Amino acid sequence: MAVVSGARGSAASPPAEVVARLREAWAALQRRQPTAAREAALAATRLAPDAFDAWRLLAVAEQGLGRSDACILALQHALALRPDDAGTALDLGTALLQSGDARAARTLLQQAMRTLPGDARAAFRYGTACYALGEMEQAAQGFAAATVRAPDWAEAWNNLAAALGQRQDYPAAIAAARNAVRLQPQAAPTHHALAALQSNLFDTASLREGLASVQRALALARDFADAHRIAAILHRKLGDPQRAERHAREALRLAPQDPAAVDTLGEQLLINGRPAEAASTYESALTRGVDTPVLRRQHGIALLQDGRTGAALEALDRALRQATDDQRAIAHLGVATALEHGAARADALLGLHRHVHRIALPAPDGFADAEAFHRALADDIRHHSRQRWEPAGLAARNAYLSGDLLADRTAAIAGFEQRLRAAIDAFIAGCRRDPDDPFLRNVPRDYVLHVWATQAAESGYIDTHIHEESWLSGAYYVTVPDAIGPEDPTHAGWIEFGRPYAGLPAVEAAALRLECPRAGDLLLFPSYLFHRTLPYRGDGERISVSFDLAAA
Repeated sequence: MAVVSGARGSAASPPAEVVARLREAWAALQRRQPTAAREAALAATRLAPDAFDAWRLLAVAEQGLGRSDACILALQHALALRPDDAGTALDLGTALLQSGDARAARTLLQQAMRTLPGDARAAFRYGTACYALGEMEQAAQGFAAATVRAPDWAEAWNNLAAALGQRQDYPAAIAAARNAVRLQPQAAPTHHALAALQSNLFDTASLREGLASVQRALALARDFADAHRIAAILHRKLGDPQRAERHAREALRLAPQDPAAVDTLGEQLLINGRPAEAASTYESALTRGVDTPVLRRQHGIALLQDGRTGAALEALDRALRQATDDQRAIAHLGVATALEHGAARADALLGLHRHVHRIALPAPDGFADAEAFHRALADDIRHHSRQRWEPAGLAARNAYLSGDLLADRTAAIAGFEQRLRAAIDAFIAGCRRDPDDPFLRNVPRDYVLHVWATQAAESGYIDTHIHEESWLSGAYYVTVPDAIGPEDPTHAGWIEFGRPYAGLPAVEAAALRLECPRAGDLLLFPSYLFHRTLPYRGDGERISVSFDLAAA
C-alpha cells in the first residue's frame, strides 16, 4: 500500500499538533511498529477528520495489524476526501478484492487502471476482480493491459491465458501461455497451464504439443496431480487409452479428494470398457465425501452402462435435481427412462417429438437467390482458414470440420450469421418457460453462440454425440447431394435423434426420430438429444453448418 510522507490538508495546512501526530505515525511505520502508528494516526483523524493523510496512514497501520475491515474503512474515508486519488482507489480496490468483495473492488480498480496508465498492478487486479465475477472478456482486457505495462510479468501472461481459455479463445490463450512458459521455463505450473489449454483442441499437432508440455511439467514436478490428469486427457484424445488410464490413476492417487481426478479416471474406465469398475470408482469417491452433481451423473452413467438400469435412473434423477441444466444427465436419464418405462415415457421427458423444429431460413440480402447464396457459402466453407480433416476426439468421420466458422467474415458467412441469429431470437421469444420440462425450464435470457461447418462426401458422417455445454443446437443444410432423398427407405444421409452411444443399452425404434436434410432448412433441437448422421453412397457433398447456443 502506498503511503505519503508529509501532511497535505484539503484546503489549508493542518494544525501543528496534527502534523506532529502524522510525523509520529510515519516514524512508527518506518520502525515497523503498527500499533504505535495506529494510535498516532487515529489521534490525527480525531483532531482533523478531513486530513486525507491521516486516514491514509491509519489504513497502513490497520493493514499492518491485520485488521482488514478497519483498513477498508480508513481507505473509504480517505477516498471520500479525494475521490480522484488513483492510489487510494487502487489500495481500496485491492483491500476489497482481498476481502472477497470483487464486485465493489472492480469499479475502483477500473478507475485506478485508467488513471494509472503505467501501473501494471492496477490492470492485473482489475482483471482478477473481473475473473472472480465471471466476466472473462473484461478480465482478459485487464490482464492484457498488465502484460503491456509489464511484458516480463509471467503471472499476468498466465492469467491472461486462463481468461482467454474460459472464453474458449484457444489460439490467443495458447499464445499467452507460451509467453508465460518463455518467462518461467523451469516452472511446472506454466507448462501445465499450456498443456491444459491444448487439451481442449482436437487437431493432432496441438494435442502432441500439449503432451510434450505436460511431460515437461511432470519432469519438473513428478507428483503434480493435475498434470497427470491433463496427460490422461491428451493420451485419450491421441488414441492411447492404456497410458491415459495410468495417468488418470496416478492423478487420483495423488489427489483423492479432487472431483476432476475422480471423473477423469471414471470416464477413462468407461471408455476402456469397464463400467463396473467405473461405477465403483464413483461410489468410492461419493462415500468419502467427494460429492458433486457431475460425479452423481457420472455414477449414473456407469450404472447404466453396466446394465443396472433402476439404480442408474435413481442416480441420474438425483444428479439432475442438483443441476437442472446438465445436458449429459438429461440425455442419459432419457435412455434409462426408455429402458425402464418405455419409449413413450422417455419421449414425454425429452420432447423428442415436440422440441425438434424445422425452419426454412431465407437467403441473406446481397444474393440473387438461395442457390447463389448456397454456392457462395459452400465455397467459403471449403476454403475456410480453420478447416480440419477428422479432428481427433470429435464425432466427424471421413469429414472436414471448420472450427469457428465466424472467424472468416465473408459476405456469405456474415449474412448467414445474421439470418441464424434472427431465427434463434424468434424461436427463443416463442418459448414458454416450463419448470417441469428439461428443455423449457432453462430458456436463456442472453446467450453465446458457437458456429462451425461440416463437409462430408460419400461414407462421411457424424457419429453419435450430444452437445454438453449448451442449451440449443442446430444444423443448417447448405448442399445436399442427390443420393440423399425423402423417399429413401434406408434413410441414407439423414440425421437420426434418440439413439444412444454404442456402449449404452439399445432403445426401441419408437424412441428414435429421423429427419431428411434439405438445403435451406434449419433444424433446431435440444442439445441433450443424442444424434448422428447416417452415411450415404453416391456423388456430391453434404455440407452443413451447426451451432451451439449456451446461456451467457
